[in-house]
Amino acid sequence: MQSSDFKALYPLVAATCVNIIGLGVVIPLLPFAVKSVGGGDFEAAAIFSVFSACAFLSAPVWGRLSDRMGRKPVMLISVLATVISYLWLANADSILAIYASRAFAGFTAGWLATSQAFVADVTRDEDRAKGMGLLGAAFGIGFTIGPAVGGYAVGGSDPDFVGPAYISAGCVTVGLLITLMLVREPVRRVGVGSEVGMGTTRVLGDKGLRRLMIPYFLVALVFTGVEGVFALWGAAVLDIGAREVGYFLAFSGIVNALVQGGLVGRMTKRMGEVQVALIGVAMLLASVLAMILVTDVSWLAVPLALLAIAMGLHNPAMQSLMSRRAPADWKGGVMGAAHSAASLARIAGPALAGLAFANFSETSAFWIGAVILLPVLVMIMGLKRG
Repeated sequence: MQSSDFKALYPLVAATCVNIIGLGVVIPLLPFAVKSVGGGDFEAAAIFSVFSACAFLSAPVWGRLSDRMGRKPVMLISVLATVISYLWLANADSILAIYASRAFAGFTAGWLATSQAFVADVTRDEDRAKGMGLLGAAFGIGFTIGPAVGGYAVGGSDPDFVGPAYISAGCVTVGLLITLMLVREPVRRVGVGSEVGMGTTRVLGDKGLRRLMIPYFLVALVFTGVEGVFALWGAAVLDIGAREVGYFLAFSGIVNALVQGGLVGRMTKRMGEVQVALIGVAMLLASVLAMILVTDVSWLAVPLALLAIAMGLHNPAMQSLMSRRAPADWKGGVMGAAHSAASLARIAGPALAGLAFANFSETSAFWIGAVILLPVLVMIMGLKRG
């Protein structure tokens, strides 16, 4: 590759953005929807885990299939299935039906890992963090617009959980059309590798990738734990509902988009990926500690801003490091395995945080997160010497 092809990224970024808007619409509503049909605190937090459990099982397969079949066909299949999952959610009237719709969405969420592999295909090593940052900016914009739309659509005293699910289906349908008409298959510098579904085993067998994957997983574990109990904590401590949760998540999305849309690329070129990832973890630690201290809604923007900045710096930097380390014929598999690591964290994070919330205290998940992040700082410092 002579130069990075950022023009090829723009349609992908646009499609990803509207897909994430669809996801963002329902994210702040899901715990409240579960409780509205009789679920408890644990079930409300663990709704995030079921999607991630299924995504964890399927992501390496989707990533490796994209190495074999091509990025675009995999994205089209998985995005179409995502539309179906939101239509299912809109008609769910029990805990079982809600969980089943999210499980189906997780099994067919291959477009997430495949989009990361697409970025690796069309960017050179020195531009990889910038490319991942653009994709991350799509996530940031999606998680700004989506929760705001969802918060508005759900209403106040008599919440509507059906309309937002249909809105999500409409958004992802737009993403499907953009992918079909505008995204072109990238020129991959690879041959066909080994068996489908073996990505995680091969990645964990590589010492360098393993040293990156473990802290990446632990950071995701902490973040998803906070995400899983945020609505429950906000309702219990600050007396806020689904609408307010959506608006606060939209604010966090604005901050994240600003960071990933430009700041992370400049910081990475100046400091390197390892230093940027280290700063991100330090800010995440500051965020969970600040969350413990918040007892009034007027201060909630502070830890949420720190949280958004932390993830906006950490994730693109670590994904860039993993992509650099990956063999040329295995980038799709490595990105799929990385997505699986994040998905595994999304299984354990909300479930464990929900258990802590239900059985200990409203802030126990934040204390646990702070303890986990301390060794993560040491691990990332060790990457400098490695």
